[in-house]
Amino acid sequence: MRHPDVFDTVIAQSGVYDARFFTGDYYGDELVYHNSPVDYLWNLDDTWFLDQYRQNDYIICIGQGAWEEVADTRKLEEAFNAKQIPAWFDYWGFDVDHDWPWWRKQMPYFLTELRADGKL
Repeated sequence: MRHPDVFDTVIAQSGVYDARFFTGDYYGDELVYHNSPVDYLWNLDDTWFLDQYRQNDYIICIGQGAWEEVADTRKLEEAFNAKQIPAWFDYWGFDVDHDWPWWRKQMPYFLTELRADGKL
């Protein structure tokens, strides 16, 4: 998200989008804030960034099983919707854990979808 002019396609799997997951109560640093998209997107009004985001492709995927941070993903989806940034938020089943076997299934699936849309 920090360089939308460099990366025009993102496939995010099982991400954490709230920096407080890692920093806890420490939140006063600008670098922490800018690495927490569930926060900074709400305050972003820079049309250059918003226009870049709106031109890019975002696939945000998460399972709903063990070790997943579904609440973060839902907050991110709310921010994308509020800023009118198109994205594909894909919530996989309750049996889909935050683990490599699932990511190995998800990545080929999303790459196949991008190829079918002529984006690869």
